[in-house]
Amino acid sequence: RDIIRLWENRMIFSGLELMGEVPFRDVIIHSTVLATEGGRMSKSLGTGIDPRELIDEYGADATRYGLLKISSTQDVRFSYGAIEEGRKLSNKLWNVARLMLQNAGDVEPAVRPRDLEERWILARLEATREELEQLPASFAFAHAVDALYHLVFDEFCDWYAEAIKQRLYDGDEAARATALAALERLLKLLHPVMPHVTEEIWSSLPRRESRLIVASWPEADGAYAADATALERVQAAAATFRRSGVRVELGGDERRIFEAVVKPERVAANGNAAAEIERLRGEIARAEGMLGNERFVERARPEVVVAEREKLSRYRRELAALGGGEHD
Repeated sequence: RDIIRLWENRMIFSGLELMGEVPFRDVIIHSTVLATEGGRMSKSLGTGIDPRELIDEYGADATRYGLLKISSTQDVRFSYGAIEEGRKLSNKLWNVARLMLQNAGDVEPAVRPRDLEERWILARLEATREELEQLPASFAFAHAVDALYHLVFDEFCDWYAEAIKQRLYDGDEAARATALAALERLLKLLHPVMPHVTEEIWSSLPRRESRLIVASWPEADGAYAADATALERVQAAAATFRRSGVRVELGGDERRIFEAVVKPERVAANGNAAAEIERLRGEIARAEGMLGNERFVERARPEVVVAEREKLSRYRRELAALGGGEHD
C-alpha cells in the first residue's frame, strides 16, 4: 500500500504511451492485515502468520473465506474466528450436498417446485445472485461473503434442506430434482469464494462432464420472486418458540414447514405468550430509540447501524407473529 501510487502512475503512463489509453479506472488497495494483538505482523517478533499453516489446519477454502470476510477499507486484525467460520461453512455445505446426492436416485437436476419451501429457496438464490452482482462494483467483498454465509448456512441448509429432508427419503422425484437444481445454482454462486469444495461437489452431480470453473454464471430468473419472503412468519415463529417456548398459531404450508424444521414435539411448549409480547415491545422501543438518535446513527460504525435495523425488523416480525403488533 505504501508504494501503490508509484505503481499506479507507472502503469497509467505506460498505458498511455504504448496503447494510447488509460489501462484501468479503479484500483483496489487491500487493507493491512495486522497481528491478532493489533500491531503489524513481524517475523522478528514472531507475530507473522504463515498461510501454508492455515491451509494445512483449516483448508484452502476456509482460509480464502476468512481473509475475504475481514477485508475492509481500514487496517484489520487477523481473525482465526473468521477462518474457523469458513471451515464450518464448508463442512455444512458438504453435509447438505451429501444428503441430496445420496438420496437423488436416478433423477437429474430440474426445477420442478411443488411446495412453498422450494419456490422460496429458488427466490432466495435469485435474490442473492442479484446482490452479489451489485457488490463487486463497490468492492464490498466482506458483504458478499456475509450474504453467501446467510444463504448457505441459514436458508439453504437450516431451512430448505430440513423442510424437504423427509420427501428426499421418501423418494419424491420432484423434490429430488429441484434439490439438485437448487444445489447446482448454490455451487455456482459460492464457487468464487470457495472454489475447491464446490468443484468437488459439482463433479458428483449427475452428468457433469465439464468443470464448475468453466460453467456459466446463473442467469436472472425472477419466476419465483413473489415467494422471497414467504417464510418470514415461519422463521419468526421458530425464533420465538426456540427462545421462549411460546407456540405461534400457524396453518397450511407454514405449519408443515415449522414442524419439519423446528420439531416442536421434542420440546415442551410452556412459554408465556403475554410475557414474550411485552419483552418484544421493550426490545422494539429500545431499538427505535437507538435508531432515532441522530448521534448514534452518525457516529456508530455502519455495520452496527445495519445490525440494529435488522434486529428491529426481526423483533417486529416476531411480535406480529404473536399477534401483538403489525408487521413493518
